[in-house]
Amino acid sequence: PRIVVVGAGAAGLGAAIKLNHLGFKNIIIVEACQQVGGRIAKANIGNAWVDTGAQYIHGASEKNPVYCLLKKSGLLSQVPEDGKSLFYRCNGHKVDEDFSKYVYEAGERIIRYYGNIGKSIGEHFAEKAQELIDMHQADEKMLVQSILSLVGKQFLLDIGASDLHNVSLASWQYYINMGEDLNVEGLMFQLVENLMEDFPKECLLLSKAVSKIDWDGSFSDKEGHVYPVCVVCEDGEEILADHVIVTISLGCLKAQADTFFKPRLSAEKKEAIDKLGFGNIGKIFLEYEKAFWENDVSQIHFIWDDDSVSSVHTDQAQWLKHLQIFTVMRPKEKFGNVLIGWCPSDVADLIETMPEKELTSAITEHIRMFTGDPHIPPPKTVLRTEWRSNCFTSGVCSFLPVNVDALVMDVLAQPLVGTRNPNKELQVLFAGEATIKSLYGTVQGAWLSGHREAERLLQYYKETKPAT
Repeated sequence: PRIVVVGAGAAGLGAAIKLNHLGFKNIIIVEACQQVGGRIAKANIGNAWVDTGAQYIHGASEKNPVYCLLKKSGLLSQVPEDGKSLFYRCNGHKVDEDFSKYVYEAGERIIRYYGNIGKSIGEHFAEKAQELIDMHQADEKMLVQSILSLVGKQFLLDIGASDLHNVSLASWQYYINMGEDLNVEGLMFQLVENLMEDFPKECLLLSKAVSKIDWDGSFSDKEGHVYPVCVVCEDGEEILADHVIVTISLGCLKAQADTFFKPRLSAEKKEAIDKLGFGNIGKIFLEYEKAFWENDVSQIHFIWDDDSVSSVHTDQAQWLKHLQIFTVMRPKEKFGNVLIGWCPSDVADLIETMPEKELTSAITEHIRMFTGDPHIPPPKTVLRTEWRSNCFTSGVCSFLPVNVDALVMDVLAQPLVGTRNPNKELQVLFAGEATIKSLYGTVQGAWLSGHREAERLLQYYKETKPAT
């Protein structure tokens, strides 16, 4: 059979590489961008290449296939030891590291709870965080509240959402926790490059955007072979296939579900696409001539005294209030003096469009105020991600809104069923992080969803005829 994979992100590569291993040889990957990886991507800053996309392994354990791939490729040995986390208040004073760590970890335990589908993480967090605040002495209450609020904002950042009250408390109902998070900055894009080394280059079409998938039809090639699916590219080329695995982002599906498939998607499939949330996460890389932080620091947090745990949400008008978490790119010998500032959701959307001069000057004042050092110079280079404005991603990752059951991800994962050509099964299949309810929002989720669809095809051909 001829199989076309649309999209060369983790899901598309997972599907294509697995199919290849399973003995399917007639595979074509069609990718709109100039390079593979999708939301795993790289850019150059200073003398180093950095990950502008995914840089965390969610689950640093043998259970996680991406962790195992990094380990096998020898890249894990380059991950530095964890450094110190600094917490600054807006008056320029540092907070005791042990105290802030204790409160922060208590907050994380609260937010990782799952429960009723009709309740939001925001409601649960407000209630439980308040109980924790009330347990402290009067002179500590404000500080505890502002650290806990930071935990809430960090969570918004993790999932790319704009309001904890819009995120379902049942988000973790089916989720498989594979262990601690691990920052593998500068290594994720290398993993993708390594994985592609053995994949036949002639089967990969880059800079080739797909405009439409015509399915449930009869399309003949020059030799007279008839295929049920025709993948129409923006440059006019048509690629015929027995099976197409669609791995484009949920953001792209939201934007073009009505025009991308002909015949159109079922009402149930369309509803699943509409119901799920698709967030944005922004990174701002700041390169300095000289570091204003010590060598053993890996994270810098800014906490606002007036932040509340009762409503954790973004506000574009006060976007700097959401630029509170900075990670230090380490080791210094490899990356130089580079910080990554992180921002969630619509704040990330805003930052994508801001003039660089305005952005740089605002961030510099912000850092000076929190560190209490008016002499910190502006960064010499600023680089920001643009995942929302990129029409081939339209954001970063899916999340579960209140009153939405993660089972809709199963609906999204179901292959389309043809009516005109019913004997041609599995014409259009779906993979991607938004199609896997146990691991959505993760690289391993995307990768394994690709494997799932490859296995689905293998099973089909085992039951009907041998794979060719």
